[in-house]
Amino acid sequence: MEAMGARGEAGGKVLGRILGFSFVFLLALAFAMTPAGTVIRNQAVAWVGEERYLSNPAETVVRPLCVPSLSPDGTPAAPGQEARVSPGGYAYLPYVLTNGGNDRFTFRLSYALGPRDFAPEGVLFYPDADGNGLPDGPNPITEATLGMGESLRLVLAVRVPAGAVGSLLITPVATCPGGEEDRENWARLVAVRGPALSLEKQMPFEALPGQEVPVVLRVRNLGDGEALGVEVRDEPLPLPFVPGSAAAPKGRVEYFDGLAWQTAEPPVVRGVRLVLDRLRAGEEALLTFRLRVPPGTPPQEVANLARAEGPGGPAEGRAVVRVLPLWEHHLGPRGNPQALPGGEGSADDRQEGRALAGQPFCFAHTLENASTARDAFTLRVEGLPEGVGYYLLNLRGAPLALPLLLDPGERRDFQVCYLAPRALSFTAKVVAVSAATGRENATWDALLVEPQGALALVKEADPPPGTTLRPGDEVTYTLRLQNAFAPLSQAVVEDALSPHVEFVAASHGGTYDAVGHRVVWTLDPLPEGETLLTLRVRVRGDAPDGAVVENAFLLRSQETPNPILSNPVRHPVFGTSLLLKKEVQPKTARVGDLLTYRLILKNPSSVPLTVRLTDTPPPGTRYEAGTARLGCSEPRATAEPRVEEGRLIWEGLELPGKGEICLEYKLRLLPGAPEELVNVAEALGEAASGAVTASGKAQALARRDPTPFALGGVLLGRVFLDVDGDGRFGPGDIPLPGARVLLANGVQVLTDASGRYAFRDLEGLHQVMLDPASAPFPPRALPEDLGEGYRKRVLVQGATVVDFPLKPPKGFVRALRSTTLRMGPFAVEKRLLEVGGKLMVELRLRSAEELPDFTLTDPLPEGGERVFRYEAFSGEEVLVYEVSRAVLTDPQVRWRYP
Repeated sequence: MEAMGARGEAGGKVLGRILGFSFVFLLALAFAMTPAGTVIRNQAVAWVGEERYLSNPAETVVRPLCVPSLSPDGTPAAPGQEARVSPGGYAYLPYVLTNGGNDRFTFRLSYALGPRDFAPEGVLFYPDADGNGLPDGPNPITEATLGMGESLRLVLAVRVPAGAVGSLLITPVATCPGGEEDRENWARLVAVRGPALSLEKQMPFEALPGQEVPVVLRVRNLGDGEALGVEVRDEPLPLPFVPGSAAAPKGRVEYFDGLAWQTAEPPVVRGVRLVLDRLRAGEEALLTFRLRVPPGTPPQEVANLARAEGPGGPAEGRAVVRVLPLWEHHLGPRGNPQALPGGEGSADDRQEGRALAGQPFCFAHTLENASTARDAFTLRVEGLPEGVGYYLLNLRGAPLALPLLLDPGERRDFQVCYLAPRALSFTAKVVAVSAATGRENATWDALLVEPQGALALVKEADPPPGTTLRPGDEVTYTLRLQNAFAPLSQAVVEDALSPHVEFVAASHGGTYDAVGHRVVWTLDPLPEGETLLTLRVRVRGDAPDGAVVENAFLLRSQETPNPILSNPVRHPVFGTSLLLKKEVQPKTARVGDLLTYRLILKNPSSVPLTVRLTDTPPPGTRYEAGTARLGCSEPRATAEPRVEEGRLIWEGLELPGKGEICLEYKLRLLPGAPEELVNVAEALGEAASGAVTASGKAQALARRDPTPFALGGVLLGRVFLDVDGDGRFGPGDIPLPGARVLLANGVQVLTDASGRYAFRDLEGLHQVMLDPASAPFPPRALPEDLGEGYRKRVLVQGATVVDFPLKPPKGFVRALRSTTLRMGPFAVEKRLLEVGGKLMVELRLRSAEELPDFTLTDPLPEGGERVFRYEAFSGEEVLVYEVSRAVLTDPQVRWRYP
């Protein structure tokens, strides 16, 4: 038979350190590797107020990197493995090939020889999927394709010549497509005769904390002689022993408790061994047991070395298990990352808040790395409405740097702050993503955003904004805080004062900060509802003309860190008055003459103004169109005024600082003007700042020359019944006294007993009207009539006559005689009338009180009498009867008081 022998002779501690270092390096490398083709995108974000600014994105594409790794490592001076082999037999050396790169690669397999006493007859690579240290099938391989982080168990089969004596150094080589290689994996083969012990130790590649690890120890006699008294020992154990798990089909199992070996299993097992009386040539024996990886064990490589002793030995078997990271993380409200008791997605994993539009609102969270290894975490926020921004802060308010690197068991508190520009409500999902696994854990933030108007700041002022102030004037500001949002903690109100004012007083404990020239109120809390604060300031004496006193205030609080501003109020300042002078020539004038007026307006201030001049001409004068000239010297420009309600108005006149403007115009003196002609003018200037300043009123006095020929116009006429119908007052026409005659300007008169009226001091075109209520009969139609003849248009020049002839009644009544009798409260008027050729008597009775048993007796001209009786008479009554002769008699009355 072909016999094989193998045993390891490298120093255990040195080999352990080498393998341990290699594994830690590869593990760290694997964690750090980013898959080839990955695009790493980076973009900086900056916030200015409520605006977010993004830099240009920078992208990096990860290139492929091939890193071959064969283990165990070894050098010619310190080989990683040593095997004893019979001449003419095979030695099987176990190796593990790992792809330590960031992409899928195909590795070429070869070998190299070192110092040797003989040359091998054949060297082949075989896969060893079951990890038993023997080839899997008859087909060798020359290359292996592995994905990123994948491993493959290999067996290097070396055939030794039949006459081999001495030793041989050999190393397998793994080469990348780009030429990168791993060739420091030296092993020593020693050719021997007789028994040859071979020990293989088998454990899984990987295990997680808390898992059980099965261990298989297989001892073989690969020599050509029997081995007596063989012992296979695994001590010390690298991991805790699983009680009752040791078993062996042949031989005796013993346990080591740290002091002595025994056949009974102790409470704590620190070692296990198999004792064999003999092991024939070609025979093998097994020892199996289980180990447990303690929970919380960090990622590491756990190496275990077993030893077989006896004839043909010693032989060593080495196995390595990688303790993988147990990845787990939690994200939840601050202090409760696991969202207990409900857990992930429960109500305990949800926070609610209420914010104000335009103000950030921050939720505090805790991220916990519950893994057994360090991990990096990125954060993202999902479910935000359009326009809503967010940013991440630590608890001190500084920007949160991502990714978050957390050691096992470490927690990190942070804030997610939202900024919504308008009123809305939303629920955001905050997700923490593991860089190691890509797994996610989330928590939820529900936010109700109130409109900005829920917290309004209104600034008012007395005097009202826009009022022009003078140095020394005081202004009282009212700060109105209308809070319909929520009580605000640590609220601070700041009112920065204009440099043109000085502080006087403030209500509610407001303090003046002289350095910042501001007034500060601290309100903790600011309650819901309306809060009123007042502030008094005084305009400084050195405030320049044209300055503007502007004032607003702001509010900050813990809930509203972004300052909320009030409306500004503005007051222009102007302390200088305009100087206005007025002259008139000539000083005395007659009707029809022209009066020349000159206005001189000076601006003592250095601030230019836009001026409005208003001139009120005296009554009895009229502006002569085209005579207004602007300028203090020739040439002067035409400056026609706007005439409004008898006033002359010039607007938009530019008056430079320290300058003056001159204005001349003419008025014509009209009939009816008063003897003293007083003309009044005033000016109003406005600066670019809105400040308004005025002049005093300037007067100019002229006198009318009262010559005999200076006659004013007079409108006169008569109201009468036009009996003869010729439209003119003549014999037989009847004047109408007490009729009301009016002008269009409301002036009115009553006609006298002769029906006459008169309006004096008139000139020009007028309308005159007869009040229809005072005219018992309609007027006759005349050419100058307007409408039905009650109104007439007339041009008054000197003495102008306008009559109102009225149509007489169809039945004409003429009173021949009348008499009146008065007695106490009673009066009776008797008239003798001629109506249509008949003689009629009219008795008009009046009494201011009730007269009982009343009797009126009226004698008749032809003899006899007419008697009228009343049980009680009061008020007024008219009695009419016909007589035959025009004789007026006196009536008699009597009544009786109770």
